[in-house]
Amino acid sequence: MTIPSYLRTGDKVTILAPAGLIEPGQIASAIKIIESWGLKIDLGKSIFSNHYNFSGTDTERTADLQEALDNPEIKAIFCARGGYGVLRIIDKIDWTNFIKNPKWIIGYSDITAIHATCNNLLNIASVHGPMQVNFEKLQKEQKSLDYLKKILFGQSVIYSIPNVNKTIPTEIEGKILGGNLSLLYSLRGTPYDFNPENSILFIEDIGEYMYHIDRMIQNFRLGNKFKGLKGIILGNFTEIKENDIPFGLTIEEIVSNALGENLIPVITGFPAGHTTPNYPLVFGSKVKIKVEKEKIDFFLNQWS
Repeated sequence: MTIPSYLRTGDKVTILAPAGLIEPGQIASAIKIIESWGLKIDLGKSIFSNHYNFSGTDTERTADLQEALDNPEIKAIFCARGGYGVLRIIDKIDWTNFIKNPKWIIGYSDITAIHATCNNLLNIASVHGPMQVNFEKLQKEQKSLDYLKKILFGQSVIYSIPNVNKTIPTEIEGKILGGNLSLLYSLRGTPYDFNPENSILFIEDIGEYMYHIDRMIQNFRLGNKFKGLKGIILGNFTEIKENDIPFGLTIEEIVSNALGENLIPVITGFPAGHTTPNYPLVFGSKVKIKVEKEKIDFFLNQWS
């Protein structure tokens, strides 16, 4: 796995909107925060464009991402928001220059499609983490943005969360990958699909019906996507809906039932996804997780 060069004071970065539309006021606070990190910001040409639900046409959004990938002066690409749209353009990108000169790409939700490309197809690490539409809210919580800055500037990070689900004490190591469950599901059977071998799978989602979450997890089971995994991390599943008749299982039970005799650790309650806090993860990199009786520690950027 290739780890992009870490950022330094004075580096130039870009903010793009490769998916949903966005307005200037939604990222004003984020621009100030990123500049306070000592970084110089270029905005994508079509970032504030409007084409129905998208921040510009497919052609405009593709051009913005391609230009940022190809520009050697740009050291990181911040994705301003998710929504929907990356799947429409991901196969139109030429990754040749990016492979020669990797740079950090940061985002979550719909940006999972870019993470999947980087991690599963190109073997390059990326950051599943806060997007600029969330910065103002996260500034009040503070830790998520502090962790993001530390990771991008090459510092080691240790997260510690309560062992709320009483996962059996153990230690696991592996390459962490994943993202939004619906996006991972939509990439099944494509060149961007993930390889579970010796990996730790992180998943989160928003606004789905409980039965549909089960459908996606059953797809993973039937496709042997749990075989070879070292563990599963469940982030936040927010605004999850039920039908008039409840589905009858929790998210944890859906996953555990699908695993069957594949007794790998399932860690719940990791603060990432469509939520506050939203702790960043370095997808594609090695992570060590130490599960104790009362807490779980996550060691990031230890082997970069």
